[in-house]
Amino acid sequence: MKLRLFHKFLIIMVLVSALPMALLGLRLISLGQLGVRTAILELHLTRADRIAADINSYLRSSDEALRSAGAAMAAMDWENKQVLLSTLLEARREIREISVLSRDGKELVKMLTPYGHGAGKLKNYPSVPEFKAALGGKRSISLLDKGRTAVFYYPFGKNMALRAELDMAAFFASMDLKRLGAKGFPLILDSSAEPIAWPKGLPQETVDSASGWQISRNAVKALSAASTEFKDGTGQAMLGAYAPIPEIGGAVVVVQPQEGAYRYAMFLRTQAVYAVLLFLTLSFMAAWVMSRSLAKPINELNLAAERVAAGDFTRGAEVDASGELKELGQTFNKMVGQLKSYSDMQLDRIIHEQKNTEAILFSTEDGIIMTDLEGRVELVNRKARSVLGIGMDAPVDGQTLAGLIADPAIREAVLDVFSSGSKEHYREVEVELEHSRRVFKSLCVPITAPGHAEPIGRLVAFNDITLDKELIRIKDEFLHSITHDLRNPMGAIKGFVEFLVKEIPGPVNEAQKKMLISIDRASFRLLGMINNILDVAKMEAGKMEVKLAPINLREIAARVIELMESLGQRKRLRFEMEGDAEAVVNADAGLMERLFTNLIGNAIKFTPENGVITVGISCGDKQVTGWVRDTGDGIPPEYIDKIFAKFEQVKGQKAGGTGLGLTICKHVAAVHLGKIWAESAPGRGSKFTFSIPRSLGKNAAGAVIDTGEIK
Repeated sequence: MKLRLFHKFLIIMVLVSALPMALLGLRLISLGQLGVRTAILELHLTRADRIAADINSYLRSSDEALRSAGAAMAAMDWENKQVLLSTLLEARREIREISVLSRDGKELVKMLTPYGHGAGKLKNYPSVPEFKAALGGKRSISLLDKGRTAVFYYPFGKNMALRAELDMAAFFASMDLKRLGAKGFPLILDSSAEPIAWPKGLPQETVDSASGWQISRNAVKALSAASTEFKDGTGQAMLGAYAPIPEIGGAVVVVQPQEGAYRYAMFLRTQAVYAVLLFLTLSFMAAWVMSRSLAKPINELNLAAERVAAGDFTRGAEVDASGELKELGQTFNKMVGQLKSYSDMQLDRIIHEQKNTEAILFSTEDGIIMTDLEGRVELVNRKARSVLGIGMDAPVDGQTLAGLIADPAIREAVLDVFSSGSKEHYREVEVELEHSRRVFKSLCVPITAPGHAEPIGRLVAFNDITLDKELIRIKDEFLHSITHDLRNPMGAIKGFVEFLVKEIPGPVNEAQKKMLISIDRASFRLLGMINNILDVAKMEAGKMEVKLAPINLREIAARVIELMESLGQRKRLRFEMEGDAEAVVNADAGLMERLFTNLIGNAIKFTPENGVITVGISCGDKQVTGWVRDTGDGIPPEYIDKIFAKFEQVKGQKAGGTGLGLTICKHVAAVHLGKIWAESAPGRGSKFTFSIPRSLGKNAAGAVIDTGEIK
C-alpha cells in the first residue's frame, strides 16, 4: 500500500512523541507493580512470621511449664505430685487437664482445671502414636478437635507417661485474626494443610478450598518463611506469604488477591493510557496540519509530472506556496519548457527512422510479427500477412496471436514457439500459397532495447525453408539410389574376393593373399555402410518389417557381447552384465540384436584401453529398460541431442564410421514404441539407455501396438 504524506507525518509524530511516552509509561508501570508487589509480599511475610512466632511462643511456654512439673514430680510421692499438678493447673489456665498414663495407656491419675474445662472420666490411650513415643523417651505434641486442643505427651518415671491438654481455641480467639484490606486474610494450618483458625466472616468455601492451594502444601513442608504468587481454586491470581510453626508441623499463610494489591498500579496504568491517547490525538492533529501545508503543492507537481509523462508539455505546475516549494515549482516549469523544445526537435527524426524501419521490415523476405510480452500484436510485415492469409489493409494492432491466425495448424505451431521461451525451439509449418506450397520454419526470439537486458516484446519469424527441404529430399533420394545400385556390385566383389582367398580359381602367393584379405575387409566394411544407409531409408519410409516374438533381452545382449568380445580384447576391455536375469519382451530379435551391436560397438570404439563396458537390463511391470555404459571420454553437452541424427559425429574423434549407427538405434526403439537417450559428461564416460513396452502386439492392419495400454 502506498503511504500518503499525511500517513508518513502521522507515523513520524507517533514515533518521536507518543511512542516514547507509551514506552516510558509502561516501564514506570512495570516498576511500580514490582515495587508494590515487593512491599506487599514483605508485609504479608512479616504478618505471617509474627503470627507463627506468637503460636510457637504460646506452645513453648506451656511446654516449659509441663517439663518443669514433670521433672519436679520425679522425686515426689503421689500425694505431693497431685498437689503440684493442682498448683500447675491453677497457675496455667490454658491447660485443661493433666493425667499420668500407665505403660498400658490407662490414666492412673487425672487432674482437671478448676476453671470448668475437661471431663473427669479416666480414659485409655494404648494405640496413640504420641503415647508410644513418650514410652520411648520422646516428647511429642498433636492437635485434636480440628486444632482446638493441643495434646502433649512426656516420658514420666519408669514405663509411664504424662499427658496434658492445652486449650488452643481460646488462644486463637485471643489473637483476634483480622482481614487484610477488602479481600486479604491469614490462615493457620495444621500439618496436613487443613485450616484450624481464620478471621471471622471469612466465607466457608474459601476456608474449605485452602487446603488444596499450592501455597498451603508448600507452607507445611517449608523449613523457613517465604512469599510467592499463586492461583486459588477458582483460578484467581493471588499474592501470599507463609511461615512454618515447627511445634505442631503446621504453618501460617497470609494471602491477598493481586487485583486488590495492584489497585494503585492499575490506576497508574489507566492514567498512562489516557496520556498516550492524548498524545496520539495531538500527533494526529499536528500531522494533519503539516501534511495539508505540504501536500497541496506536491500534488500539483505530481499532476503536472503525469501530464508531462503523457506527452503534454503545454501546461506547467501552478504551485501556491513559498520558500523551497515555490522554487521547486519554478524549476519544474523550466524543465517542462526544455523538454518541449527537445520533443519538437526529435519528432521529425523519430518519424524518419520509423519510416525507414517499416520499409526494411516490409521489404524483407522473412515473415515477421512483433508483439508485446503478453502476445498482443503490434506489427505484421508484408510476408507474414501473405503466409497467414491476412489482407494488406486489414487492421492487426492490439489483436492477440490466437485471434490473428485463422488456420488451426499454423496457430497451434506459432503459439507453441511463442510460449516455449527458448530461442532454439522452432516448428515447421506448411502453407498453401496462391501458386505453390511452401514450408516455413517458425521461431520466436525476444526483443530487447539497446543497453537493456530485459525484453520489451517478442518477434515471431517465418523463414522459408522450402528449398532446403527439397535439397534434403533430393540428397536422400540420391543416397538411397546410389547405395542401392552399389550394393549388388559390392556383393559381387566380395564374393569373388572370397573365391580368390580360398584359391578356388587357382593358387595365390602369400603377398597376394594379404592383399585379397585387405580387399575383403574393406568390401565388408563398405557393404555394411551401404546396408546401414538402405536400412535407415527403409525405417524412415516405414517399410522395415517388424517380427514380434517373445525374446529374452539379456540373452541377446550376452550373445552380442560374446560375438564382439574379440574386438574388445585388442584394447584389453572388460565386459560386465548387470540387472535382471529374466527380461522377456515381445520384440524383433534381429532388430534388438542390431541395437545392442551398434551400442556395444560404439562403446568399444570410444573406450580407452583397460576400460569397462557395462550392459544392463531392468524389467518393470510395463517397460523393459536396457543400457550400455562405458568409461570413455564422454560426449560434449552440445552433441547430446545431435548424435542420433543421420551422419552426425562428434568433431575431433577419430573412431570412424558413417554416423548412422545411433540413427538405426533410434529407429529400432521407435518401431518398438519406445525411446532411446544418452547421458554423459566429459571425462566421465557415456550411458545409452533405451526403453520399450513389454506387451507389444500387432493390430488388424499389421501395425505395432502396445496391448498393455489397450487393456
